[in-house]
Amino acid sequence: MSLDEFRKKFKLVVTSGPTREFIDTIRFLSNPSTGRMGYYIAHAGVNLGYDVTYIHGPVPYKFRAVHDAQNVEVISTIDMMNTVLHRIEENTILIMAAAPADYRPEKKFDHKLKKKENPEIKFIPNPDILMSVNEKIKKENISNVILIGFAAEIENAHEYAVSKLIRKDLDMIFLNDLSQPNSGFGVETNELTVIHRDESFEKWSTDSKEKLGYRILHEIEKWLA
Repeated sequence: MSLDEFRKKFKLVVTSGPTREFIDTIRFLSNPSTGRMGYYIAHAGVNLGYDVTYIHGPVPYKFRAVHDAQNVEVISTIDMMNTVLHRIEENTILIMAAAPADYRPEKKFDHKLKKKENPEIKFIPNPDILMSVNEKIKKENISNVILIGFAAEIENAHEYAVSKLIRKDLDMIFLNDLSQPNSGFGVETNELTVIHRDESFEKWSTDSKEKLGYRILHEIEKWLA
């Protein structure tokens, strides 16, 4: 299959940014992801000729819309999961570059909490989006769905990334080592390691997230086209 045929055959779904899990009407659990990496992957996808859906959480204005993509904004992890599941069909590449919250409050208070209330807040696990996608693929027997994950880790980073690759039955995972100063949330660069299904890997030099958007897609094409 030529690259042009591959790009016409597969739709690209990219998730980006954080999610928010509200504790009360104004306070929430989240993380510092800006969505920059996912934005540039989606942007590169459009420029390479893919039909792109860009699903993002609450990100800065600059990263909210990719020109010529279908742009969908979500808030919570469950919102993101439902939006992703709705778009999983035959011949789809899903790149989970988002950083969804792993936990949510068991109860959301319907008012702004006051200091004197001092409530005990219990957190419960959010559903795992990639695991939910895998369940849908198997249940509905959907063919040609390529799953690409990201792992943001600090300690034992490579081991955790490989574990995630295997556990979630991914075709490829990109390790984002947060212990490195030029990699991770809120910076313009990343230092990525690409790990393939067969657990072979390559550590990439630090580069801008804009350039890495193209390199990530070219890596997927090199292995799967």
